[in-house]
Amino acid sequence: MKKTTIPNQISIARIVLTPLLIPIGLAHWDVVFLVLLAMLLISDFFDGFLARRLHQETRLGSQLDTAGDVLLTIFSIAGGWILWPERVTPEAMFFLSMLALLGLSGIVCLVKYRHFPTYHAWSAKISTAVAGTGVWILFAGITPWVFRIAIGVLAFSAVEEILITLILPSWRPNVPTVFHALRLRKLSG
Repeated sequence: MKKTTIPNQISIARIVLTPLLIPIGLAHWDVVFLVLLAMLLISDFFDGFLARRLHQETRLGSQLDTAGDVLLTIFSIAGGWILWPERVTPEAMFFLSMLALLGLSGIVCLVKYRHFPTYHAWSAKISTAVAGTGVWILFAGITPWVFRIAIGVLAFSAVEEILITLILPSWRPNVPTVFHALRLRKLSG
C-alpha cells in the first residue's frame, strides 16, 4: 500500500475537522470557532505549499484539497451564521454571490469533464486567501469590507477557471493560469 504524503494528510485532517465548526457554533464557542477556522484556513495554504516544495503534487492531493475547500466554505458559512447571524445576515448577498461563483465554475467543469475543477490557479489561491481572511475578519466582528472586496477577486478567479475549463481539451489538475491552459491546448492539438 502506498504511503500517504504529508500534504495529503493535512488535507485529510482539514476534511475531518471542518464539520466540527457546526457543533462548535451550536455550543456558542466563539473563540474556539475562530481558532479552528484560522487553523483550517492556514492548513489550506500549507498542504499546497508542502506538496510543491516536497515534490508531492498528486491528482489525489489536488482532489483532497478541493474537497477540503468546498467543505470549509460550506461549514464555515453555516457555523458563522449560527454564531453571528447579526454579522452574516447583512452580508447574505455577498455569501450567495460567493457560492454562486464557486458553483458555476464547478458546474461548467462537471458538465464538460464530469469532474470538479482542481486547477489551483494562481487567481484562485489569491481569492481563497483574501476570502478566507475576509470571512475570518467578518466573523471576528472587525469589518465586512475585506470580505466584500474578496468577492470581486473571487469573481475574477471563477471566470478564469471557467475559461480554463473551456480551453483545455481534457481535464487535468494544477493549471496555474488561462495562459497555461492555452499552451496546453496548443501542445495537444
